[in-house]
Amino acid sequence: MRPRLLLAFVALAACSDPTPAVTDAVADARVDASDGTVVEDVTPEAPVRATAPLIRYVDPLIGTGGEGFGTGSAFPGPQRPFALARPGPDTTNAQGAAVNYAHCAGYAHFDTHIAGFSQLHMHGTGVVDYGMLGFMPTAGMSAAKTTQRGRLAPFRHARERARVASYDVTFDGSEIRTEVTATDHVSLYRVSFPAGSDGHLLFDVGHALPDVTVTDGAVEVDAMRNELRGRVRIEGPYSNRAGGVTAYWVARVSSGLARAGTWRDGALDASGAAKTGAAVGVYVPVDTAMARTVTVAIGLSLSDVDHARANLDAEAMDLDFDRVRREGEALWEPLLARVQAEARGERALRMLYTAVYHTLLMPTLVSDVDGTYRGVDGMVRRAEGQRLYSDLSLWDTFRTEHPWLATVYPEYQRDFVRSLIVMGDAVGYFPRWPLGSGETGGMLGDCGALMVADTWIRGVRDWDVPRAWTIARRSAFEMPTRRDNLTDYLSLGYTPVESGGASASKTLEYAYADGALATMARGLGHGADADTLAMRAGNYRRLWDPSQRFLVGRNRDGSFATLSGATNWQPFYAEGAAWQYLWYAPHDLAGLADTMGGRDTMLARLDEMFELSMAAPRTPLPDRYYWHGNEPDIHAPWIPSFFDDAARASRYVAWVRATRYTDGPDGIPGNDDAGTMSAWYVFAALGAFPIAGTDTWLFAAPSVTQAEVTLAGGAVLRVRAPEADGNGALPSRVQWNGEALARPRLTHDALLRGGELRFDRP
Repeated sequence: MRPRLLLAFVALAACSDPTPAVTDAVADARVDASDGTVVEDVTPEAPVRATAPLIRYVDPLIGTGGEGFGTGSAFPGPQRPFALARPGPDTTNAQGAAVNYAHCAGYAHFDTHIAGFSQLHMHGTGVVDYGMLGFMPTAGMSAAKTTQRGRLAPFRHARERARVASYDVTFDGSEIRTEVTATDHVSLYRVSFPAGSDGHLLFDVGHALPDVTVTDGAVEVDAMRNELRGRVRIEGPYSNRAGGVTAYWVARVSSGLARAGTWRDGALDASGAAKTGAAVGVYVPVDTAMARTVTVAIGLSLSDVDHARANLDAEAMDLDFDRVRREGEALWEPLLARVQAEARGERALRMLYTAVYHTLLMPTLVSDVDGTYRGVDGMVRRAEGQRLYSDLSLWDTFRTEHPWLATVYPEYQRDFVRSLIVMGDAVGYFPRWPLGSGETGGMLGDCGALMVADTWIRGVRDWDVPRAWTIARRSAFEMPTRRDNLTDYLSLGYTPVESGGASASKTLEYAYADGALATMARGLGHGADADTLAMRAGNYRRLWDPSQRFLVGRNRDGSFATLSGATNWQPFYAEGAAWQYLWYAPHDLAGLADTMGGRDTMLARLDEMFELSMAAPRTPLPDRYYWHGNEPDIHAPWIPSFFDDAARASRYVAWVRATRYTDGPDGIPGNDDAGTMSAWYVFAALGAFPIAGTDTWLFAAPSVTQAEVTLAGGAVLRVRAPEADGNGALPSRVQWNGEALARPRLTHDALLRGGELRFDRP
């Protein structure tokens, strides 16, 4: 999901050629635009085997920068896999001005100041939300410091360190050091004040990210229990679609709360009386003569204050910062170890393991330690035998993130599907962008149902399949539905332009979902439904205009809309242009080729797009041809392998790997979209790519020289590519278990049984 607030960029993309080029940050590589081959400027590094601890290869600052539509929006703070607590720094410039699209995760690498550390963030999204309850250590206290601008602290990257289970930074000037770690539901801070400083700890309910509004809140000081508590309700660009999100918190401070004060609307109250409102907070003086280092634990819940306290008691009652950090590191290590890789240089290993790490950050745990959760209908219930998750950016993640998790981390993917079933029971259909305790309806299509079907296809089925099928079928055939304009789609076979925005994209999304649901229905024995859905899966063909040679919007009378240009965004596409949507029938590539005039015609068009892409300068705008920074065409580099041309696919994939990913702050080619782009990179590094909603894996030359991946069920996929040079394309002969593959692909079941996938020069 792209930064919706870059309207000026969109306008430029629609009416002009790209403006000044942004240099591709590709270390030791250059691209030969004549054929797309990436060649080395220097001799490739010798292969290096990753060794434990693998967490040392993870750099959470990768993807925290970028420009315009190339902003990665990666979250740099510590967290546990898919946890609720994501405490981290919210940055800005010296004037306190934070550009919204660059701060979707609170942090932008080019910033110079920190305005506070908030407890709830998202990773890699293209929309700003959360950023609730600001915490900030400071020297001295005044009314000005009740505002974010009044307490800005300068920092430099040379004085910060981000790791998988911790983040720490020392502010310039005040020399206050803040260390951060987290459990599933608790943020922990260890603050070190210089000798003699007038140390204070601030808890700001009114803290917010750009475009997020705090609508209500409360604070209360309970010195007898050494407890601060409260709530905060926010409405962000997405959460406001579901009525906002309320978080509850309970905090404890190792130095005690005897002198805690409160504020409301900038007015300080040394008595510490409870306050309610949208701009309230607590300040806690720290006696640095007694203890210069203080630990703070903040328990979090979306249910109520009692569960925030219970979460804190269960996970960090001892306020032991080092224990929590060590346990976090120990938790991450075996998850990363499911991928054992050898690659050419430490940089390659850093990029790979950071990408694996990024795939394990979202969705977000929303159930408490006892299973209590607040559902999308606002009701508080208790889950038995599972954890409940929200913040599923499904239009993005169904394509790569969830197939990756189903293949390698099925224990998490199972609970994500179970969470969708719980939501589907509450609202009548599978959501497509649930956030916190509500469904936002963000983006388009029936991507929740598609994700559920894809998970079933991949053999992860230890959830209530009949119940899930009932929800999915209802949305595909009747009301209530998550499908906009379903009546038109069923009667016409497409969504007409007159029905509203993104009509062509909706048709393509519904056809894709129908293809996946047809496979699931067939496997469940629902033959009639399977036949109908399989027929509807071909509805993408109704958008093929042979005169314009693209899939375009169609009017109710059957006439086609006229493209104003194949690279311009059109109102009947969602976040894209004709080139990006030309390939949008991943579930039926053979049928799409026939529609376009055959295999050779399709591959020639693919060559045309990539040649234009390779010749085009990089800018902060959306790419005009192949756009890797967004989702609809990210399967396109792999298409040639479906048509038995692994060498061509290898060139395309290598070009994307080398020119769109780096190990720096600009290392993700656009919003990571909750791990979507990172999962693509992992697949590209390993040389194997799943087509979501199908059982097909396509192969192209990897960048690793060796890898062993532990799959769902315990089998191991071994990848061998001794001649891989790290960036360049290896025109490949592909072998599976010692036998040459006539076609460079496998079914999911075959791959899941494990074996050796080998790539060599022919």
